[in-house]
Amino acid sequence: MRRTLIPGLVLTVALAGLATPAHADPADDPKLTENTLYTGGTIPRSTCAEKPIKRRNDVAAAKAYVTLLMGCLDRVWSKQLAKSGVKFRKPKVKLLTKDPASYCRLKWEKNDYSDYCEDKREILLVLDRTLLNVDPDDLWLWVTVASRYAEHVQYLTGIERAMFKILPEEGEPGFDETLRRTFLQAYCLTGVFTGSVYASMPRRASDWRGVVKDWAGPGDKTMGSAKSVTYWMNRGFSSRNPKYCNTWSAPNAQVA
Repeated sequence: MRRTLIPGLVLTVALAGLATPAHADPADDPKLTENTLYTGGTIPRSTCAEKPIKRRNDVAAAKAYVTLLMGCLDRVWSKQLAKSGVKFRKPKVKLLTKDPASYCRLKWEKNDYSDYCEDKREILLVLDRTLLNVDPDDLWLWVTVASRYAEHVQYLTGIERAMFKILPEEGEPGFDETLRRTFLQAYCLTGVFTGSVYASMPRRASDWRGVVKDWAGPGDKTMGSAKSVTYWMNRGFSSRNPKYCNTWSAPNAQVA
């Protein structure tokens, strides 16, 4: 089942206060197209001892699941970014069991369940029925955490800052395209990380295909079409190499 996705960067746009020239070309900024993130090579395979959640609405199990996953993400991305010469800092993690009134200076919407706050360098997860009452879909929780972590990687490598510099005003040409390239890159990086540890997980190939299908859903003009989301998640998963997540140099058809 597909939950409503509320991208953290979209929410931050309202506060960014960045007026930019009409539809600046991402290809003009090497921080996007030639970022050092792309130079670290293929991530070696390693182990992440995932213990699937067996019951719906099991908050304790979900907290343990997220804690273990964050340890794997810290380990894998710290080593990978070191190879690219990027100073690594762990993101903070905030786990709640009910919705906050607001987060990162913005009102929290009813269907939200996760966010990444650039100001705090913090991942927030609300472990309530919105997130934990389906199947239980622990692999969805995995992708949620890994994709928010990918936003942190974009922050550490300067991609987020460079993106905001070229982001047009909402409603202007190029606004949705710029955000699509951002989120599709995060989904690709989610695939890169997952592909590097997937052989150690108690999972079948069909489990990954299933969560990609659910995550892509019907598509969205901001986050990307179902075809584009599927393409980039699988591209990262198959390659295990961030250089294949360079959405900023990709033709428009691949980031539709």
